[in-house]
Amino acid sequence: MKKEIGIWLNSDKAVLISLKDGQNEQILTLESKIETRTRIPGERKPFSRLGNILAETSGRLTNRRKQQMHQYFNQIIHSLDNEARELYLFGPSTAKIQLEKELKKIPQFAQKPVIIESADKMTERQMVARVKSHFEKTQTQNGKTKH
Repeated sequence: MKKEIGIWLNSDKAVLISLKDGQNEQILTLESKIETRTRIPGERKPFSRLGNILAETSGRLTNRRKQQMHQYFNQIIHSLDNEARELYLFGPSTAKIQLEKELKKIPQFAQKPVIIESADKMTERQMVARVKSHFEKTQTQNGKTKH
């Protein structure tokens, strides 16, 4: 039994679609906790005044977002099955490229093929259809046909 996983993701959520032998899809939706715009009370400028000291807040916010992205990707990676033979990442944002970089750092996913494509927002059914279509296409390209 071969297992294939397609992941539609952006910075708000990830939808993991697992296929066993090209059928029997399982869908898991993971919400991200990434803050798109953090507002610090009293903030008016790209820096804030703490008494007589000016403190730049943009660096702190950037680091916070990086940490949140890292936690989000770890949540996705821990939800993946190590038995998947190939991963298909698609979605509207650059999060898919960042996830690929994180996957390559992990030994059990470093050698697996990861295919990346851009895609707009989709319904769950459209995502499942796209994942099935992608893996059917790769099967026929590899000379394997379904029986």
